[in-house]
Amino acid sequence: MSILPDSLPPTTKLYWQDPYRTAFTARVLHRLEVDGRPGVVLNRTCFYPAGGGQPHDIGALAGIPVVDVTGDEAGRIIHWLQAPLPDEPDEVHGEIDWPRRFDFMQQHSGQHLLSAAFQDRLYRPTIGFHLSDNSVTIDLPGPPPDDEAAARVLDFVQAAIAEARPIIARLHPLEEAIRLPLRKPPQVDGPVRVVEIQGLDWSACGGTHLRNTAEIGHLVITRMERRGDQTRVHFLAGGRAARDHLERIRITRELTSRLSTSLGDLPAAIQRMQDQVKQSQKAVRQARELLTRAEAQRLIAEAPHTGGVDVVYHILEQDELWDMESLIKMLISFPSVVAVLGSVEDGRARWIAGRSENVPMNMLDNLAELKETFAGVQGGGSRDLIQGVAPDFDTLTKALHLLQAFAFDLPDLISEE
Repeated sequence: MSILPDSLPPTTKLYWQDPYRTAFTARVLHRLEVDGRPGVVLNRTCFYPAGGGQPHDIGALAGIPVVDVTGDEAGRIIHWLQAPLPDEPDEVHGEIDWPRRFDFMQQHSGQHLLSAAFQDRLYRPTIGFHLSDNSVTIDLPGPPPDDEAAARVLDFVQAAIAEARPIIARLHPLEEAIRLPLRKPPQVDGPVRVVEIQGLDWSACGGTHLRNTAEIGHLVITRMERRGDQTRVHFLAGGRAARDHLERIRITRELTSRLSTSLGDLPAAIQRMQDQVKQSQKAVRQARELLTRAEAQRLIAEAPHTGGVDVVYHILEQDELWDMESLIKMLISFPSVVAVLGSVEDGRARWIAGRSENVPMNMLDNLAELKETFAGVQGGGSRDLIQGVAPDFDTLTKALHLLQAFAFDLPDLISEE
């Protein structure tokens, strides 16, 4: 249901008559406000309303920014403003943001051409289209095409751009439109606006388009990703493609300079660097494991021994090279150990406790008593290992001492060799 009076006539779409027109004058037919947002309906407009995958235009009416543009099923267009229009005069001057409009025209016309290419070369229809300030995509059925197939699609696109084929938009009666080779059947009951890339593509579309394919300039596919049983194709056209190309050149130049290599040798240089990083990471992991093992052995050697069990109690300092999880796993990998560890980092008190496989202790029983004894202590785990948090350092140390006491109360069930 429209928020506009039924008596308001459809808005004349100047953007259909001339999508390159940037300024106009019009009469104010209706003023409104919805949820504190002022709007105005004019007798005619250059402002394109959001629809068909293309975003709305922005610009100004009487110097007041137009922040959104919407249309209803009756063809009336509402211009949503940053502030209300003055009551007088009834005639206003409007201007659209031309760089934004032209960018959208390049992307939208580029999409029509790319969709035609996928249809012609790979028999893959476009089933979705999205255009925004930062991205433009189409969706195709099936998995992503391989590099050879994608190259055939782009060859089709670049040939059509070089041919400067006219792009023509016409209104057709429905019965005439359905006889055209449209990529999709029309979704309206009345006249159908068909955008034709001469001899290549016919598509029912209400958007703004270029005069010819040459104005697309250039089109690149930046990536293709599988999304379920579909493929999303990310691409750039016109100025976006040119800026992307320049950015890639800048990055490539910087990489070749930093790696002291040529463009042709860049992939191999990056591979060598990745191999070196992997080797370094492996060496670091091995060294850390050796250090953690040595620290675990030191803590066990210094720990009190009771009931055949070494009871390790330790609060980690922030500059220690190992984390609690790695250290406790190493500790309880040795036989006959109960370990209780804590740490405070960024004001957060954490604890962890575990036992060796041969120690007859159910850590979950200890966890239940811990929660009953100290407010704010939380945690979870298994029969072998529990961990959690405490509200502050004082509670942390008390909780750790209680866990340590549980180990001291163990019966002497572990035989010592």
